[in-house]
Amino acid sequence: MTRDDLACLRALPIEFSALGLEQGELMPYFCTPVGAEPVGAIGCDGVHFVLLPGDERVYCVDPSMGEIGTFVLPVGEDLRQFLSFVLYCRDANPISQIWWMTGERFRDLLREDAAASWPGCEAFFAKKDAALSAVAAAFGLAPEDPFEKVKALQAAFDPSVLRFSGEYYDVLGLEPPPEPGQE
Repeated sequence: MTRDDLACLRALPIEFSALGLEQGELMPYFCTPVGAEPVGAIGCDGVHFVLLPGDERVYCVDPSMGEIGTFVLPVGEDLRQFLSFVLYCRDANPISQIWWMTGERFRDLLREDAAASWPGCEAFFAKKDAALSAVAAAFGLAPEDPFEKVKALQAAFDPSVLRFSGEYYDVLGLEPPPEPGQE
C-alpha cells in the first residue's frame, strides 16, 4: 500500500520543495540504509525521508545531526500517516527534528515557521497551500499532530535492524557486523 501511495504522491502536480519533500534521484549519504527508496528531501544538510525494503514505515535519514542510533529513525507508520504529519506541520522539516526536541521546543518551531515572512513570501506560501491541499485531497487526509506518535515510534525502534554500506562503518570507525551466515 505505501509503495502505491508513494507513486500517487509522486504523480501529483505540486511543488514538492514547498513541503520539504524535494524529489529527485536519491543521493545516498554514508548513513542512508542499503536499499532505501526516496520519499523526499528537505533540501538542507542531507536530510531525507526513505522507505526501506519490506517495511511500510517512513524513515528520516539525518547525516548532519544524527549519531549512532539516530542517523535513521522512523517518522511514520506508513506514508499516509507521515503525510498527515506533514499537513499538520505544513512542512516535513519539523518532523525530521522531533528526535532531539522537547514538546515545547517543537511547538515553538511550528509557531516560528507559521510567523515566517520575507519579501515575496506570498508566492511561496501560495505554492505550499496548493501542495498541502492537493495532498490532503488525493489521500483523504486531515492534519495529525506528530509529536507524541513519532516520539513513541522512535522510542520503540531498534536500529539494529538497519543495514548499511561499508562506508557507514568506515566513516564512523566501526567494525561492520558479520555477513549473515558468517557469525
